[in-house]
Amino acid sequence: MEDGLPSETLVLPNVYGLIKRRDEGGVLIQRRWKPQTDPDNLGKWELPGGKWRADESAQDCLRRELQEECGIDVSSIEGLFAQHEHLGQRVETSSPTLVVQMLIGSYPSVLVVYSGFSEEQPASRGDGARDATFMDVSELKSALRQHPDTFTALSFAALTELLSRELL
Repeated sequence: MEDGLPSETLVLPNVYGLIKRRDEGGVLIQRRWKPQTDPDNLGKWELPGGKWRADESAQDCLRRELQEECGIDVSSIEGLFAQHEHLGQRVETSSPTLVVQMLIGSYPSVLVVYSGFSEEQPASRGDGARDATFMDVSELKSALRQHPDTFTALSFAALTELLSRELL
């Protein structure tokens, strides 16, 4: 406690991707694989993404995470992105597809989800991930409905909302 005020827990920013294929369809998902740091979500399906580093644009973060976790590059990321210079500082504005925040749970994070496209074949193993694949949307809908416990809470919420908004 500093100055008599209670300490606060801050939200950890993450950039995640809703990565689709233009021709074949499907959504890129992977199994979370962090046995030491997140055993409760081990093997659960999630959208690819990760921690957002300081001095890194949202697009750069997403491209880095997709390469580290899935071994793929994206051909495009949707949204409006603009950089502004002011008083010797650089600021970026962008329009993500969705923002998802963990309100109660073990991982106080916020996902800033951007949509994009890739035609590349994902690697089966990556940094903190396994079994990355482009899952058919009908198969994804079925899994969300019949086996919701096989998804991380954040990705379940994101995918459910994206489907309700007809963005998949």
